[in-house]
Amino acid sequence: MRWFDRNDKPKDAAAFPLGARLKGAVLIDPMPFRLAGEAFGFACPEGPQIIEAIGVVELGDGARLHRLYLSDDAFLQVATQDGQPGDVALFAYLDAIHPANQAAFRAWVEPGSLLGAATYTVANREYRRVWGEGPDVRWTPPVALDEDVYKIAADTKDYDLTLYSMLYERETGADRNELLLVAAEDSGPNEYCISLALGVPLTQAEFEIT
Repeated sequence: MRWFDRNDKPKDAAAFPLGARLKGAVLIDPMPFRLAGEAFGFACPEGPQIIEAIGVVELGDGARLHRLYLSDDAFLQVATQDGQPGDVALFAYLDAIHPANQAAFRAWVEPGSLLGAATYTVANREYRRVWGEGPDVRWTPPVALDEDVYKIAADTKDYDLTLYSMLYERETGADRNELLLVAAEDSGPNEYCISLALGVPLTQAEFEIT
């Protein structure tokens, strides 16, 4: 889950992992959510989820993030190394904040801001920062991730955006921690969004891509 050291190597956009394709489908096994009871702060997307778009983030040294954006306001994230799948996590969007202007957006990413703080609280649940310095450091700069998004064809990106991101997590008492991904999106020149997404790690046996 520690995705750093981006570079600008050329992308082979069509090489999506695990057979993923635009307008394909993802089916999530609901059993981990049922077993967890109310431990997670979000529900498992029900039924087959259509892959509406795919985002690709270059992390450097052959590492990438592939985000399969699903029909129910969620995404399946697959990390790959030299094309081989690794960590997988399911995220569901929880909230979106729209800063009115660039100054309001900068307030989210400047030193001492909430994004990058050692902890982040959502619905009275506290999440600890995963990326950056240890918990004794009060603030760590968000990680800038450049994402290319494909919606129509796998060989031509439709748009790109920059996400200033920070990953948090909390223990749930279930068999896995819950993740919180906070991202400040600058799609410019006057479009800004702060998104909050809750997630959990998945094994490859807990979902199916068709």
